[in-house]
Amino acid sequence: MSGKLPEPANTENYQRIPFQFTEELSSKNVFLRLPQEFTPLERMILQATGNLQRLLSAYYNVPSQVKIVKNDVIKNELDETPHMLFERKIIMYFDKKYAYEADSILTVKDSNVLELIEKHKYGLGQIFGHTHRSPDFVLHAIGRHGNASGASFWRDYSLTIPDVLDCYIRETFVEGLFEEYKGEKGVGSIWYSEL
Repeated sequence: MSGKLPEPANTENYQRIPFQFTEELSSKNVFLRLPQEFTPLERMILQATGNLQRLLSAYYNVPSQVKIVKNDVIKNELDETPHMLFERKIIMYFDKKYAYEADSILTVKDSNVLELIEKHKYGLGQIFGHTHRSPDFVLHAIGRHGNASGASFWRDYSLTIPDVLDCYIRETFVEGLFEEYKGEKGVGSIWYSEL
């Protein structure tokens, strides 16, 4: 997959913890182990696989509102494939509640999806719904700006539909998304996959 986002800002002094994000998938079990430092609601959000808008819309019981801040084509002189690369940034609201922002690098391989992004400015949740295909999900890193629940947190992950769309995404959730933050400022942790 082409593209990767820079490290989150102001995290150079954060504790970095190798973590194996191993998904257990069998006929009777679906499980992705996450650090205990996250609350049950945060862990649900951290492992949402293309349905985050739907989950948060249900939580707040209001429709989501996507504000597309950036939807720029990236010039890629090194790659001679016919695929289009986009750099995107969105801000997600639920009613008037600012919930998170998402930065992403998209590699678009399908002309229908290209039209949805360029012309109609669809959000990723809408694009996946339109394709009627579930993306493959890989969690690369998660982090917290703070040392207690209620702090801002984020996840880096990829969503892929082969021959259609590759996405590398960082979603950063606001402080106080589910509860008030009462911890220290200027500290944090990053759990990352060594794979």
